[in-house]
Amino acid sequence: MHKTQFSLIVLVLLNVYGNRAIFWNIENSELLVLHNAYRRDIKYGTVLDQPKADSMLTLQWSHKLAKLAQAWAFHCVPTRSNLTMRNGSKWTYVGQNIAVVSKVRDAVSVWFDEHNNYIFNKNICRPNKTCANYKQLAFADTTHIGCGFAKCKNLEAPNNILVVCNYGPGGKYINRKPYEPRFYEDLPYFIIV
Repeated sequence: MHKTQFSLIVLVLLNVYGNRAIFWNIENSELLVLHNAYRRDIKYGTVLDQPKADSMLTLQWSHKLAKLAQAWAFHCVPTRSNLTMRNGSKWTYVGQNIAVVSKVRDAVSVWFDEHNNYIFNKNICRPNKTCANYKQLAFADTTHIGCGFAKCKNLEAPNNILVVCNYGPGGKYINRKPYEPRFYEDLPYFIIV
């Protein structure tokens, strides 16, 4: 195939699929990096009013979860998909966070900022506040994430980008804290001879 023909095909694909084709890998890798950065903050106890986590796994990208998230994002409905739409992965329960934002990366900050609404010791949200998205982001046993997003004409600008992230395994258990707090510090030890 001639270089000009190839360029024309790429240009046509970009016109058909819009900017999603250009930013797909960049945006999603940024979502993964941001999730892991916030989880690291939780692990090391730098989050205001939240205890240090005893254990917090580093998330890996799942193309399967991303495909399911992208399919739901294209619906442009800012509510969670039902559980059957998240089936087909290796986890019995797949969690999901959704945000309507002006920039894709802002979704993770919106979810993380819910830590201000979460009372860890009581495992409850502050009255008339939500914290479920934070609890999912902070769920220590989650190993994989996959996200998708769409610019939606039915949502008012500037907040017209719907971001959906799926988490495997999911962690929005009502009676369970997202992680076990670390009750001890790493103390130096001495070997006595």
